[in-house]
Amino acid sequence: MELAAQRHGSGAIEASIVIVTYGKWPVTERCLRSLEQALGERLGSTWEIIVVDNGSPDETPARLTEWADRIHVELLAQNRNFAGGCNRGAELARGEAIVFLNNDTEVSEGALELLVEQLHEPAVAAAGCRLLFPNGTVQHCGVAFIRGRALDGAAMPQHILHHQDGGLAATMATFETDAVTAACIAVRAEAFRAVGGFDEQFVNGLEDIDLCLKLRIAGHKIVYRGDITIIHHEGASRGQGQELFNTEAKFALMRHNDEHFNGRWGAQVGQDDELAEQVWGARLRDQPPARGEVPIAEVALVGQVSGIGPAADEVRALLIALTSIKLVPCIYQFPQPTVVAPLPEVLAALIDVSHRIAARPDVRGIYVPAGPSDEFHIPGRRLGFDSRATLRLGWSRTAVDLSQVRQVLCASQAVARQLLGDGLPASRVNVMPPLIPTREAGAGGAGLLVNLPVHEPALSAAILDSLRRLPASLPIRLLPSVYRRELPAMLAAELPRAELLPPCAIEDRYAELAQEADAVLCADPADVFERRALVAAGVGSRPLSLLPDGPVADVLGADFLTDTAGLPDALRAALELPRAGAALMQRVACACDPHQISKFL
Repeated sequence: MELAAQRHGSGAIEASIVIVTYGKWPVTERCLRSLEQALGERLGSTWEIIVVDNGSPDETPARLTEWADRIHVELLAQNRNFAGGCNRGAELARGEAIVFLNNDTEVSEGALELLVEQLHEPAVAAAGCRLLFPNGTVQHCGVAFIRGRALDGAAMPQHILHHQDGGLAATMATFETDAVTAACIAVRAEAFRAVGGFDEQFVNGLEDIDLCLKLRIAGHKIVYRGDITIIHHEGASRGQGQELFNTEAKFALMRHNDEHFNGRWGAQVGQDDELAEQVWGARLRDQPPARGEVPIAEVALVGQVSGIGPAADEVRALLIALTSIKLVPCIYQFPQPTVVAPLPEVLAALIDVSHRIAARPDVRGIYVPAGPSDEFHIPGRRLGFDSRATLRLGWSRTAVDLSQVRQVLCASQAVARQLLGDGLPASRVNVMPPLIPTREAGAGGAGLLVNLPVHEPALSAAILDSLRRLPASLPIRLLPSVYRRELPAMLAAELPRAELLPPCAIEDRYAELAQEADAVLCADPADVFERRALVAAGVGSRPLSLLPDGPVADVLGADFLTDTAGLPDALRAALELPRAGAALMQRVACACDPHQISKFL
């Protein structure tokens, strides 16, 4: 079949998009419609689309012909699986870049262009991006190798932060990695062909990781772009009639893929703890301990207690508070986090013990969503919880069904007002500020500590502009919300006098930084618990918040708030005033006393 670009008589092809199909025509049509909207007139001209059909048993081959004026359709007589279909598409591709794209994705305008542009960087041969499920949780934000119980403890590839809330700053990092998923991957065509393309011995699994490792061994770089987002309806592209829907056959294929992969790469890959340390100031997970059989826990805490992000710090604070009032808590994490905070030994030991404890039949549950998209199905049918469950909420919107909880503990008055306005009965709405453990006052003297929300580029730019207006003699330390590989070069050009710190995933380490600072700017709009600002105040540093109606407003008052327009003057004023000291520490100690949790149980 003649290629679309040739029919149109157009010039050079910028990129070729290769899509493999097997049944499920409505899924493919949705993907093609999204590409049609995203690419506009370039579809079929400077951007070619090659759809390789693996012998679909449904209407897909016939319906694809309706697109023949815009795409090239290659109908295979037999199912060559994902690897074989992609290889055939690559043989037909004429672009210098090939984008392999699952047919169960929805592409937004500009996303693929940015991904292909990444390949122009020297030595970069492949790039992947952030893939979210339709509900806003994470399907893919890079791949890491993690040791497990299978295959004699071999390090095997796993999706990072899988099923976590897509609003976490951690998902929006940019970094070099060993592998990304081929659900959406841009690859330099020359490099792809030089390493032999996809290995067709893999059957719908791990062929993408194998490809990335072959590229890495050949001296190329792989980049994950968390600032580019595509929707992925994972699993929707598996056509009816495929053997993968037979459970026994499915696990046999998984074993085949795992053994083939480990036989080739097992001696060359190890756990990616160095990646986790660089990007998140964290480490990769250990296997969770086995749970005991004797049900003794009085409270079940459900949330990312080992994870990273604002809600994880809140869960850990709740665990400490429950223990301090002599209750026996147990912990459930859904899903188990792949990236975990490097916790102090005492806290890690407490979490380990709480993991091992089983819940009593009449256990009270406290649920802490990691973000607005977290919907871990409150009812106790899974864990035995009853209608006495409590939801700890920092967001004014949530995917959790509020009709199934006894009460909502709101982190701020603003969240409570929103829930009441939405019709939730006042008897089920309470306000409890974040619980902040008492710490020693710091000496200060290190100037300004800035929590820089690098996952919010426009806000970061406004903050850096304000910082440039401050006196050149003022020490500035920048604590990024997450690692972005372009950040050091950008700061060297825009604010060279600032010290760039590595990301910090644990609150105890943050408290040490705040103890050294005279003032702290907390500017992450996703940090709805504002624990870092309150921790800073709790050790005597003067915090400044950009969140207009969060916990800082409730606990400390309007004097500690600003917006981007007033930020330069607010920073100067904060640094000219004496360090906050004992009065502010006392205000936090009273309002955020961990023992107050007992009032709501």
